[in-house]
Amino acid sequence: MNTTISARDLKIGMFVVEIDRPWTETPFMMQGFLIQNVDQLRALQRLCREVVIDRARSVGDQYSAKIIDKDAPLLGLDGKPRVHPDATESRIEAQRFLKVARSFKGKIHTKRQPHTPRIRGEDGRSRLESELLYSAPIVDDVYRVLRETRLAIDTNGSIDVARVDALVGEMASGVQRNPDALLWLTRLKRTDQYAYDHAVNVSVHAMVFARFVGLSGAEVRQLGLAGLLQDIGKVQIDYEVLSKPGPLDDREFEHVKAHVRNTVNLLRVHKDFDPAVLAIIAAHHERFDGTGYPRGLEGMSIPLAAEMAGIIDTYCAMTRERVYRGAVSSQRAMETLNQLRNTQFRDTLVDQFLQCIGLYPIGTLVELNTGEVGVVIQQNQVRRLQPRVLVLLAPDKTIERFPRTLDLLMQPQTADGEPYRIVQALPPNAHGIDPNDFYLV
Repeated sequence: MNTTISARDLKIGMFVVEIDRPWTETPFMMQGFLIQNVDQLRALQRLCREVVIDRARSVGDQYSAKIIDKDAPLLGLDGKPRVHPDATESRIEAQRFLKVARSFKGKIHTKRQPHTPRIRGEDGRSRLESELLYSAPIVDDVYRVLRETRLAIDTNGSIDVARVDALVGEMASGVQRNPDALLWLTRLKRTDQYAYDHAVNVSVHAMVFARFVGLSGAEVRQLGLAGLLQDIGKVQIDYEVLSKPGPLDDREFEHVKAHVRNTVNLLRVHKDFDPAVLAIIAAHHERFDGTGYPRGLEGMSIPLAAEMAGIIDTYCAMTRERVYRGAVSSQRAMETLNQLRNTQFRDTLVDQFLQCIGLYPIGTLVELNTGEVGVVIQQNQVRRLQPRVLVLLAPDKTIERFPRTLDLLMQPQTADGEPYRIVQALPPNAHGIDPNDFYLV
């Protein structure tokens, strides 16, 4: 959805894909980037007469969804028509996904896959199952290095920042190939340690969000690294306070707030540590209305990446079980975030995050217009209301003995000749479906 405009009409939030001079003659290292501040805006206006922007990758008021003709034939990125697999192939696809997902139960992956998953021409992504197998040992290595990081802090040792950064880089590459696979792995690889699960969850969601709004590869990685490390300073907070099942009193809350300063101090001693990542970590608890901490920043004085990190931290915390509060569904968490628009978080960023996560996030149980119940196993980047679904229950809500996948984007037909569609999202554990006891065993 590219549009050529005069450089004088550029605005913060626009995604620039082309300029009227070589990129090497500009200070912009990335060929294609989101305008985030006045300095970038003025530099473009000084150097260029015309630029090409992509509204679909812009943010806030500058964002505009792609216009899609519902009657147009569905083409892949390779220009070839896409058709829905037949019933046999759909069942094979379901078994392929279930086999991979079930193989993760209680297993730690140590052996790396020899080849990077191939990017497919039809959708520009790697196959979900291939990416799950490839990225699983990377995620397990991340858990391992988080445990080693905690041990290093406890024993006054040194944090292996280079190792952490390298693993985040591998996860960022996986997010680029297939973001749904990394989101699935945050569910399939959960441990019983909230701190580690939350760190990985925030890191992956941060990279998915950064990629969605069109940040550069370097910025995606910075947000991923910040998400993984932003809470390591909690190691220096009293365990009794962190594990308290009820509300914190004022003194306890002040003690917990110190984790931001602790984290910055632990990382600042590494001379080569990226200052941009430190800036994100230092401000990820600041809030748009000035009610955050530690400095009480407000409005646009909060760095964009830090505000993004704050939204993701809040969303991931709400959707996980904690000692003082139960987990809520993704839908409920998004409703809460929506209520925080222009108070704790900028409205345009909240809107972008809700669009990124989608109405039916990975793992959401949904009821189809046939009465069947399925789980969303893959998002559709073009039409987010038409994800790929694994059918688990028959119309009478009995267990589907031969599960199959439905890619709603390709409008498979029901027995009545109507296109399959989702009629409602269901709460977790609806109809007794527990992912840990149902489709993953």
